[in-house]
Amino acid sequence: MVTRASLSQERSRLRRDELLAAAIELFAEGGSRAITHRAVAARAGLPSATTTYYFESIDELIREALGSHIDQWTRDLEALSAVDLDIEVSLDDASQFISHIFSARGPEVAALELAIFLAAARAPELRHAAAHAIRAFEGLTLRMLNRVGVHDADMLAASIVTLIAGTAVRRQSGLHTEHEEARLLTAAIRNLVAAHALGADGVDRTLAKLSEKAK
Repeated sequence: MVTRASLSQERSRLRRDELLAAAIELFAEGGSRAITHRAVAARAGLPSATTTYYFESIDELIREALGSHIDQWTRDLEALSAVDLDIEVSLDDASQFISHIFSARGPEVAALELAIFLAAARAPELRHAAAHAIRAFEGLTLRMLNRVGVHDADMLAASIVTLIAGTAVRRQSGLHTEHEEARLLTAAIRNLVAAHALGADGVDRTLAKLSEKAK
């Protein structure tokens, strides 16, 4: 039986979620400076005093909004890692796959995710959530590597996530076309996978040969 109290609690939860979503939209448009009690309430279509009812300060609202977004991002990554992904991934043709991802998530999306992640990582109370999100990203990357036959690759997965983050930063500059960015990222991932396949000893021998040639 649905009681009046439970309906009130659900309505309150929905309003709070609407305020958090509105805060993230404003953050995407103008950073933390764009988030005010009045602006968030207006964006959510709620009375101007609503935010002060749910949040004691703007700082609390921003922290809650960023934390909620990071948590959802983490859940999405963990869900992808837990299912049997019905996609074909090949190191020989990864550029097309990456280009597809870039077209679905343009530079502006990457910029928002970077801004949210960095803001969360700077807040001591959100740093754990940010680290958990990175671990989830590395876990998904590790699973994709396993699909193409690359195993025992925890460190490799971490390096690839670093490459992807760096690419997200460079995409903001417009230095390369999205197609070129996909091609460069693919080449870098292939090189890392090749180094992983060579193993530490193989990499050391290759670097030693290069050092000898430079003398």
